[in-house]
Amino acid sequence: MNPSSRTAGLVDRAREGDRKAFDELTRDFAGFVHALARRTVGDPEEASDIAQEVFVKVWLNLGLLRESWKFPSWIAAITRRAAVDHLRKRSPGLVLEGEDIEEHSAPDRPAASRSEILEAAMSRLSDRDRALLTLVYFREMTHSEAGAVLDIPAGSVRVYLLRARRRLREMLEGRENELMQQIC
Repeated sequence: MNPSSRTAGLVDRAREGDRKAFDELTRDFAGFVHALARRTVGDPEEASDIAQEVFVKVWLNLGLLRESWKFPSWIAAITRRAAVDHLRKRSPGLVLEGEDIEEHSAPDRPAASRSEILEAAMSRLSDRDRALLTLVYFREMTHSEAGAVLDIPAGSVRVYLLRARRRLREMLEGRENELMQQIC
């Protein structure tokens, strides 16, 4: 059974009230939800709170999901909205789409590993850029799936992704030696 059909089966069972199926979905997607929330808000503890909120919303609204195979995109959209709502509560008046939210993101800290260097750079990206990169490269969604999650037209995803990669590359400039030392 491939992962997507397994997920769809769990969703169908959970929709019928099967708590064990929902627990399996929670275990399967907890890391993804936490990582997406953390990349958005920058704080692991806040991301944990958001993840709990997301799974409560998922349980309460699972009946609204019409096509079980769309669960990964659906939970990503719920996570993104919850994280953005959290940022807005933390910084009233915050406008996220296309805005540089560097002053609202997690502060940079000295990075000791490749993943920490990348995470620090990602935390300085706008919400949309961070979400696009996360969905396409870390969650391996197609451009169409990522566009659906983020409510971005499929044709625009490629352009936004190109710009996001360019901004990330610019943020990583000057860190090449540090990154290469980690590899070697």
